[in-house]
Amino acid sequence: MDTQKVKKGILFAIPTIMFGYAGDKLAFAWRITEGTNISEKLFPFFTNLGVSFANPAPSLHPIDLFIGLALGILIQVIMHFKRKNAKKFRHGEEYGAARWSA
Repeated sequence: MDTQKVKKGILFAIPTIMFGYAGDKLAFAWRITEGTNISEKLFPFFTNLGVSFANPAPSLHPIDLFIGLALGILIQVIMHFKRKNAKKFRHGEEYGAARWSA
């Protein structure tokens, strides 16, 4: 297997894993926050973020895992479309009509 492909795959997977982990931790912090609606949960949610990130292991609750996985997949899809629609820039060259002017 080509080392360039392995390197590209690893670099593509790092943000996906990081956002998936963060999504899992945020979902855990939201789930353990007491309250019935968003206005009651919002302020205690921010205090629970410290509790959530104090333990480096991800939460294994199915809802937390699902939200982390969904966020990771969303980031991967966004990165795929950004890479697919990237313009092919010609570095050091003029673009358009400015190239043909005096």
